[in-house]
Amino acid sequence: MEPWITYLFTGLLGAMVVCLALEEKIHAKKSVIVGVTAVIALLLGAFTGILPFGPVDLPNGHKMNLPVFIPGIEWGVVTIILGSSLFVDVTSKSGLFTFIAIKLTKMSKGDPRRLLWFYGVMTVVFSAVLNNVTAMIIVGSLSAVSLGKLGQREKLLGFLLVEGLLTNIGGLLTLISSVPNIIVGTTAGIGFVTFFLKAAPYVFVATAATIVMGARVFGIESLKTDEERAVALGQVSSFDERDGIESMGFFWFGAAMLLLFICFIASASFEGWPIGKLGMGFVAMMFAVIMLCKFKSSVGKFYSGIDWDLLFFFIYL
Repeated sequence: MEPWITYLFTGLLGAMVVCLALEEKIHAKKSVIVGVTAVIALLLGAFTGILPFGPVDLPNGHKMNLPVFIPGIEWGVVTIILGSSLFVDVTSKSGLFTFIAIKLTKMSKGDPRRLLWFYGVMTVVFSAVLNNVTAMIIVGSLSAVSLGKLGQREKLLGFLLVEGLLTNIGGLLTLISSVPNIIVGTTAGIGFVTFFLKAAPYVFVATAATIVMGARVFGIESLKTDEERAVALGQVSSFDERDGIESMGFFWFGAAMLLLFICFIASASFEGWPIGKLGMGFVAMMFAVIMLCKFKSSVGKFYSGIDWDLLFFFIYL
């Protein structure tokens, strides 16, 4: 390959990175920036003759005329992101995550320090299963309501800052917790269980350190007297964890499917397991389709909630 071709594509890559860094300044979405770069790269590749063209050999010996850029896309990453997003979005409609959040609130008995620990751990777990925004909406809104009822509204900023930090920590816990995890894990061939075992110790230490430091910096202390504890207990007891549940049948179905989803994702990397041959992307899409059957006549609202900009960013990339 001629050196000038290398310099040409290096310059193109550098220009794309600069445009992504200035995304808000140039008023363009990241998918459009990378999409334009991909089009230019393919045209340059075709005109310079560095791209291979011709039929693609299939495992059964057949040949298929397939554009060179189709197999170049990391479809495993795309399907994991798409399937997981749909599955979590539909499952959240069961009221499962709100139920867990309110249940933990009542278990804290209204003690601010205990509430911070419960909400902190819940934020990490929700961020590992849901996306960061959804986790923060659930835990953050509940923090505001709980502290308001307890007369501890002045501590809300501390709670929200700690929870915001913990969403990023929770995003490191599993292979499907965040997009960077998915890309690194699938590219390096790291299984779900292996990733979790490596990341869990760091997440545990970082979570504990963040909560301890947050409690100290923002002065979040435990209740001192029995009278204060009794009043706080009465205030949180008024919460009803069933408020967000429209159907108990769908609630238990969502809980069962979430457990199965985690089990299937975890076992997808095991050798000899047929599901493992299809990959985690298939598992994510399979569970998404199963959950969508509940709303088979109104799936459009879930499709519209997908971050298409993010998906096309990775497709073009």
